[in-house]
Amino acid sequence: MTTIPSEHIADAHLLQADGEVYLYELSPSEGVGTIRIKADNSVTYRGNLYEGLPLKFEGESYSSDGTVSQPTLTIGDENISLIAIKPLLFDGSMDGGVVIRHRILLDDLLNNRLILETQEYRIKRIPGYSRSQIGFVLARQADGLNFSLPFKQYYSPDFPSVFVQ
Repeated sequence: MTTIPSEHIADAHLLQADGEVYLYELSPSEGVGTIRIKADNSVTYRGNLYEGLPLKFEGESYSSDGTVSQPTLTIGDENISLIAIKPLLFDGSMDGGVVIRHRILLDDLLNNRLILETQEYRIKRIPGYSRSQIGFVLARQADGLNFSLPFKQYYSPDFPSVFVQ
């Protein structure tokens, strides 16, 4: 029976899964200001405070058959009050606004490193809100406008490296 070298065991202990953290930025279509939120606790990242609020992001999917997913973002629960966000809903500033979702590793967040993945969504509609909860139906910026790339085909002799069989 062979034994595992001690340096391999030490390297294996250094490998650990790092948690992913999602940071959200809500920007109204009209007016100024950005609402920065994060699930659970508040955190400061690169000089910006992301307020800890209960939230749920669901329904995001990618498909090869052309179907467009409509993810939803729900902010709040029955124990908090979202009165501060309500004026943006009443004057229509959030209609067509932008939601930016940053995915960052916990270690990069704690060490304030600018290593993250960003996804941008458009607020398609607001299905409902109450004193303690607000829901947004989102669309990707390109998919929300039924955007598609035009088809282009390349043939010889303009492209001699392309052979048609």
